[in-house]
Amino acid sequence: MLGGQAGGAVSDASNTRSAPAIPNIRVSAQGPSVDLAVGTTVELAIRSTGRQSLDSLPPNAPASAAPAPAQASPAPQSMASAPAQSAAAASQASPAPGSGSAQPELKSVKIDFVPGERTVFYDDFSDAAEDEPPPHWRVRGDPIELRVGGGIRQLTNIGHSNFSSTAIDFPTSFTVEMEIKYPAKSESWPGTNWQFLTKNGQGAARLMLIAHPDSHTLSFSANDSKERLGGKDVPNVDFNQPIHAALWSQNGRYRVYVNGERVLDVNATTVPAPGQIYLEFNPGAAPAEVGIRRVRVAESAPDFATVIGASGKYVTHGINFDNDSDRLKTESAPVLKQIAAGLDKNPNLKLEIDGYTDSVGDAAHNLDLSKRRAEAVRSVPVSQFGVDAERLTSNGFGAAKPIGSNDTPDGRAQNRRVEFVKQ
Repeated sequence: MLGGQAGGAVSDASNTRSAPAIPNIRVSAQGPSVDLAVGTTVELAIRSTGRQSLDSLPPNAPASAAPAPAQASPAPQSMASAPAQSAAAASQASPAPGSGSAQPELKSVKIDFVPGERTVFYDDFSDAAEDEPPPHWRVRGDPIELRVGGGIRQLTNIGHSNFSSTAIDFPTSFTVEMEIKYPAKSESWPGTNWQFLTKNGQGAARLMLIAHPDSHTLSFSANDSKERLGGKDVPNVDFNQPIHAALWSQNGRYRVYVNGERVLDVNATTVPAPGQIYLEFNPGAAPAEVGIRRVRVAESAPDFATVIGASGKYVTHGINFDNDSDRLKTESAPVLKQIAAGLDKNPNLKLEIDGYTDSVGDAAHNLDLSKRRAEAVRSVPVSQFGVDAERLTSNGFGAAKPIGSNDTPDGRAQNRRVEFVKQ
């Protein structure tokens, strides 16, 4: 049994002694020791001591100097809208669905990366079996492990290995998103070397990422087919959490992002159309655990105003939510800013916002979740960008109207989406 209390002595879960202040939370266990494995979920129950209602308090702003928890938080099931895992998780969703105050402030977010729209390759290892190589990659070198826990599936390399993806039909302009878990502590400098090869095996582009856990720094360097494009050290990286890296190749312009921050932006590059990803773990470093949780390649997203004017519907996979929740992630800001700008330029435009999930989990729960997420998306232009609420409506359809196969990872990723329909 684990138990604890804010600001007071710690014994077991029956300890209900109140505390006048809440400087910290400590947890103890009965017995000699307790091991919390990767993916362990810790649930906190918070009760008022009779003063101000907890529901009326604003959320705490994160302290930049405070260390992040050692355990990884459950990751969303895709880089787009994550579906429900089970009906039992419904109680953990945001208590105020669709409320503008319940959503993060997105208007001032500086992230400008817009994920590509048409998915051409996606793997979250949801169809990989333990003790077997991942079906969409050719593995060479040291063994790899599939680790599962807390809603996370992570392909973990513990030595020197390299992966080659199956053939990928890269479009002319594309985005690549990668979710990587480097060790929080390491005596070496673990890294991943992402090489994008043409169909005949020649180098099209490369992105090298090297972790420095001791200094909380991530080094990167990027090359096209002919030259080094740039690189630098990215400071203040929390290696307790997975790293979200992305690159955006568009009409000769090449951008690199780390955790949403644009760290490279160059033009007139020479990046021929790739046809395969070659991934090398721990290049030139002592073996260390490095995990991959998600890889997505997609065609660059079209402009909202152009698409909604031409077809009357805009489909996006760039609006993300916390796992099994209607709370938006900050990386959703670029798409929502485009929507708000389009509504501002066209004051007669009215939209219905429709939410969709894949078919994983309880159908009734997924339907409810999709409705709450659509309403959450509706709330942001209204509460943060001043859009007239009467111009926007919302609805959710759960797993109905799939646009991909629910039997494959990339099909499920396509089905998790938000659509804006002109009214």
